[in-house]
Amino acid sequence: MNLNLRLVSVIVMFLMVHIMHSQERTLTGTVKDDMNQPLPGVSIIIEGTTQGTITDIEGNFSLKVPDGNVNLVFSFIGFEDQVINVSEKMTLSVQMVPDTKDLDEVVVVGYGTMKKSDLSGASVSLDADKLVAAGIANIDQALKGRAAGVTAVSTTGQPGGAVSIRVRGQSTVNAGAEPLYVIDGVPMQNTSTGGHDLGLGDALGNAPTSGVSPLSKLNPNDIVSMEILKDASATAIYGSQGANGVIIITTKRGKEGDAKFNYEGLYGVQRQNSLIDIMNLREFAEFSNSVAAQTNGREERPEFLDPSLLGHGTDWQESIFQIAPIQQHQVNVSGGSDKLKYYVSGGYLNQEGTVIGTEFERFSFRTNLDAQLKDWLKMGVNVNYSQTDERLGLADSEAGIIRIALQTTPDMPIYNMDGSYASIFREGQTSQPNAIGMAMDDDNFLNRNSFGSTVFFDATILKDLVLHTEGTLNLDFSKAEVFRPTIVYGNWERPINSMRAQTNKNTFWQVKNYLTYSKNYGKHNGTVMIGQDMWENSFEYQSVYNTNLPSNDIQNPQLGDGTPQITYGFGSAANASYFGRLTYNYDNRYMMTYTYRRDGSSNFGPENRWAGFHSFAGSWRFSNESFMEWAQEFLSNGKLRVGWGQVGNQNIGGYLWGASISKMDTGLGAGYRQSNIANPYIQWEKQEQLNIGLDLTLFNFADLVVEVYDKTSKDMLMPLQLPSYMGTRGNASSALAAPWGNFGEINNKGLEISVTTHNFKGAFTWDTDFQISANKNKLVALDGTPSAHIEGYGQWSDVVSLTEVGDPLFNFYGYVTDGVYQDLEDLQNSPKPAGYPSDGVFGINTTTYVGDLKFKDISGPDGKPDGIIDSYDRTTIGSPMPDFTFGFNNTFSYKNFDMSIFINGSYGNDVMNYTAISLSNMKSLWTNQLDVVNNRARLEPIDGNYEGVWWDDVTNVRVANSDTDIPRAVGTDPNDNDRISDRYIEDGSFIRIKNITLGYTLPKNLIERIRLSNARVYASVENVATFTNYTGFDPEVGASTQSANVFGLDNGRYPSPQVFTFGLSVSF
Repeated sequence: MNLNLRLVSVIVMFLMVHIMHSQERTLTGTVKDDMNQPLPGVSIIIEGTTQGTITDIEGNFSLKVPDGNVNLVFSFIGFEDQVINVSEKMTLSVQMVPDTKDLDEVVVVGYGTMKKSDLSGASVSLDADKLVAAGIANIDQALKGRAAGVTAVSTTGQPGGAVSIRVRGQSTVNAGAEPLYVIDGVPMQNTSTGGHDLGLGDALGNAPTSGVSPLSKLNPNDIVSMEILKDASATAIYGSQGANGVIIITTKRGKEGDAKFNYEGLYGVQRQNSLIDIMNLREFAEFSNSVAAQTNGREERPEFLDPSLLGHGTDWQESIFQIAPIQQHQVNVSGGSDKLKYYVSGGYLNQEGTVIGTEFERFSFRTNLDAQLKDWLKMGVNVNYSQTDERLGLADSEAGIIRIALQTTPDMPIYNMDGSYASIFREGQTSQPNAIGMAMDDDNFLNRNSFGSTVFFDATILKDLVLHTEGTLNLDFSKAEVFRPTIVYGNWERPINSMRAQTNKNTFWQVKNYLTYSKNYGKHNGTVMIGQDMWENSFEYQSVYNTNLPSNDIQNPQLGDGTPQITYGFGSAANASYFGRLTYNYDNRYMMTYTYRRDGSSNFGPENRWAGFHSFAGSWRFSNESFMEWAQEFLSNGKLRVGWGQVGNQNIGGYLWGASISKMDTGLGAGYRQSNIANPYIQWEKQEQLNIGLDLTLFNFADLVVEVYDKTSKDMLMPLQLPSYMGTRGNASSALAAPWGNFGEINNKGLEISVTTHNFKGAFTWDTDFQISANKNKLVALDGTPSAHIEGYGQWSDVVSLTEVGDPLFNFYGYVTDGVYQDLEDLQNSPKPAGYPSDGVFGINTTTYVGDLKFKDISGPDGKPDGIIDSYDRTTIGSPMPDFTFGFNNTFSYKNFDMSIFINGSYGNDVMNYTAISLSNMKSLWTNQLDVVNNRARLEPIDGNYEGVWWDDVTNVRVANSDTDIPRAVGTDPNDNDRISDRYIEDGSFIRIKNITLGYTLPKNLIERIRLSNARVYASVENVATFTNYTGFDPEVGASTQSANVFGLDNGRYPSPQVFTFGLSVSF
């Protein structure tokens, strides 16, 4: 019995092994490239499994595969994936096909599309899906470090805040330097409200300071692609609007097929991850005591007698920031038939700011329709609407909430015992406002409503001739409300409230028509396009301001007890254009593009209203030449490009060429006066650019793009600097505005390198994108006197930047420090500042003294050092322009997991820490100071005798810490230690881990059970870490909101937050 059982068992086992063996077979084969050469390293995976192998150095492989219907997936970098059925096969020969989708990709250019392989100009294509995969709220925020030659710097970290974007450097001074945005063929006007300031101000009621992004009303999830046109040969088709580069944004459209629903949602939190080193209560008490001890007439405060007993006090900096939530949701549906395709979306975003009292909310809706009315006629309709509600707060600027909080001393509490906001009364001093109370009680509201509609027709008149006709109407409405309530914070009060309300209406219409003729004759391919474009942008605004309203609950300026101040204005600008483009391609080897555009603008007088702009670009794909066959093993694409073009700039206000009048009050009653000097001869700012580019694809693995350019802007549009008795200096108003004219020339030269590598392909993929850009600009000429220059101003109309002929733009300008005066001998043997006593009698509070800053004697009236420190000694002390900027992105995927790490940075740029002036001047014991002033110059008696008022004897005083470069603390500051100097210039270079995103796509066999076609979850961190020597909140400081000629000035800027988000994407 046992023997029979054993025998049966052996037979069964033998049969099972035989059956298992018969279900599996060994498949061998060879893989070759398109040149019939063996291809090593090819990934071969059994479809639907992780089982596989790779080819050896001879391109051979061997793989055990199951019997039956089996598919193998062959993949290799630079080649298309191939899926091959190997049922019943024992041997296999595979030839891989080069991946040419990048070359065949169609990209959007001005007034049409072109094959990427046919482009001769300098442009960059960005995949919007990759940009918004991490949950970007505003699309301009996603441009940082993504494209060579494009510098994107946040002017504020406020939700919905603006980003300062420069394409290939600063090309102009006063005529608007931002690029032109074109959304679905419609140019966006580069103003937030359509022609007039928002009417918002800072915490103390000063001029508008907050920057609002015009793109913040656009839902990033609606975008499918972005094309950045960089050189004049690419932008010339936009003529007068293309001088600063063009960013073409294309939104999503429907595709033929069943309806597809998509949901994108994210939740997250934001926080301020870097703080300024500022004094706590213990440090402030020690500082106060030491200053009082060496200052006649100041007594130590009794509560500060023993600083070691004190804690940290009120952390006003921490209190002004909050953990802020963010959420974003979007639903869209797309699909259609061959007769009608549709894309419909709706979106919602709510983002609180990390500074208390700030918030951004957006509702958006978009519908894009495409209808095939006839075989020869297509119609398209684009409709979009957005509403944004913004509480802008009072964060930015010298009088902003952030600055007020930093200056508030740590001995002042936030709240009184009864829960009301506190303040502290100090004898002989102005009481301190409560930053937290002002942030919560004061209101800066902005509501914007935008409606846009476009209807277009594409008519195929002949087989190769297509007429495109299009009409657009955009309406923008905004309302800004600024309310300053009557408030009492302890001993600080605002006894009179005030209210300003401003409405803006903007209407834009555009009509354009163009014919496109395309024809192929054997190896000859050509396209001719001619067209016409005209648009008008008109605006109207009304503002009313009043004070002393009956109640804080009644926010109506009409009810104030004063006479309402009513401002009303309107205006318009119009443009008419004719253009054409010729493209030619011979045998995919020689490409040529010529464009011409003639523009007429109402911004110029009748004599100079029209201007023409030409461009030419040619390219040679030398990799397709027969004599390059020897290189095909490692060079799959090589193209040399050359482009030259002209563009113009008209970005100035309307009617500046004519004279205008304004109302004024006189002793004889109300009257009118001329408010500006007319210049009917003002004309276009013109720009010419030469670009040379090289495109290489090496080993079907790496794409290299190298660009060099030389760009010159002539007839620079800017106001003439008038004498102080009749014109404007700095930010102060004057009786007569300066005339605008064409006064200068700017040159930009640069190098751009972009490298894309496909490091691994298969079950595990790894792609890398790297961009680096270097730009050098220079003011070549400036009409006027030999000493003509361009000034930029700070908060108090002090000169902070100066551009002279031959220098880069916007150099920081001031004094050069040379340590501190160590003793009397040092005072006597050094150049004499204005505070030096003419009679030789020194006073610790009345004259330049030991411990004050020593400044270098640079020059004098005769251009040589003269031993005197005065305005002649001001010089260049730094540059806000970087030596180079870079971006480095790595994307990984393994099975269903994906990950991206993006790093960007800037090197060689300086930042003026304007905030540090008031936070380190040590003039007042009622203002908190930066922690660094603990290393200030400290005086000691030379003879060691600390009895009496030893510090008043200059012959017996020296600096104890002789290595310090920070001056002594003195309230009167007779030496003017806090004047603009290199003391406030810091290295703004940084490397930032900008974004890390980790995602997981759920398996299809799981989600198909609940009728989903795709589902992905992800987690993302924005602004992960920043490595910099800058001591402010954030080294990323862009264009100033105060002055047109200032860049890189940190004036209490709202810092960019760190953002943690969790998102979900679902399709069905």
